[in-house]
Amino acid sequence: MDVRQPDPKGTAAAGEAQLFPCPKCGGQLEWDPSHQEMRCPYCDSLIPVPAQPGFKAQEHDLLSFLEEHPRSEGYGVALEQLSCQQCGAAIQVPPGRRDLTCPFCGSAYVLEAEKPSAEVIRPESVVPFHVDKAASQGRFQSWIGSGWFRPNDLKKMSKLDRVLGLYLPFFTFDALAHSLWTAMAGYTYTVVERVAVQEQGRTVWRDQPVQRIRWEPASGERTDRYDDVLVPAVQQERLDLILKVYPYDMKGLVPYNPMVLAGFGILNADMALKMVYQIARNSMQADQEERCGRDVPGDTHQNLAVRMTLSQQTFKHLLCPLWVGSFQYKGRVFPFVVNGQTGALYGEKPWSWVKIGFASAAAALVLLLVYFFFLRGH
Repeated sequence: MDVRQPDPKGTAAAGEAQLFPCPKCGGQLEWDPSHQEMRCPYCDSLIPVPAQPGFKAQEHDLLSFLEEHPRSEGYGVALEQLSCQQCGAAIQVPPGRRDLTCPFCGSAYVLEAEKPSAEVIRPESVVPFHVDKAASQGRFQSWIGSGWFRPNDLKKMSKLDRVLGLYLPFFTFDALAHSLWTAMAGYTYTVVERVAVQEQGRTVWRDQPVQRIRWEPASGERTDRYDDVLVPAVQQERLDLILKVYPYDMKGLVPYNPMVLAGFGILNADMALKMVYQIARNSMQADQEERCGRDVPGDTHQNLAVRMTLSQQTFKHLLCPLWVGSFQYKGRVFPFVVNGQTGALYGEKPWSWVKIGFASAAAALVLLLVYFFFLRGH
């Protein structure tokens, strides 16, 4: 039995979903982060993924794409969509897999979507998982018991819910920015003025230096090129968690290949390309204002106005890996995430207010002793 190979250029028929049977036993192959190959979970066979030497992620002309709205249906791998009824997260997972809780908000109201979303902009590239599930759980176990002001029973009583490996949708944007700026440039100088001061109950006049600012109009222009401005296409409540385990190394990009996605889920984009582009544009605008501000002559400036024009705008769509999970402690759900490329972990843990109270009381006692034995002694 031959393994079905995906089209490396992404030209497979729209909506076509591929399965990857093991050539030895027929089981479905999955991507193995530790070996960077496909692995059969039944017979443990390893199957290499065809290499594409000289790969360079394809850039799309942004304005043409936004005008024409071309779409590529599906990711080219068999997936079923689940939808969280509480936070709205739409997650596509391998067939037959069901999570009892949402990996982002911990809600148990996760249902199968009536119509799985197939209309997506198919990515050109992907940062594959390098951290496997066992490694992510190991990092969790090391992290959960650390911290002086955490409950002593946290490591024993915390109940780890299922950890889910997800690919997140990202867009990168390239552009040439040309900015015209105007501002009032401030030049500081010092003058000597006679001022009244109080000395021994009497008013006397003294010569003192006083700083002044001379304001002059200024203007200028600059040109900068932006390359790979990375923006995740997810809403803020999920973005807050994801940003804690940034960044991803874009040098690890490989050609988009459905084989790399086998065995993992995909978080559907929460925002359309136009919205993501606006975030990228705002980021470039803020950076241009900062750069132009540094170009203003003098010692300070005010009323800076920057008019930015973008050209040569391109974008590419890519996926980045993330392990998402949660644990329960005394009825509360705490989420955590692990960067699937670097292993960086972030999560929230409960505090031991008893320990904090004792520490505060001890600190107060030390200050009191210092006061009585040292300060009062003098």
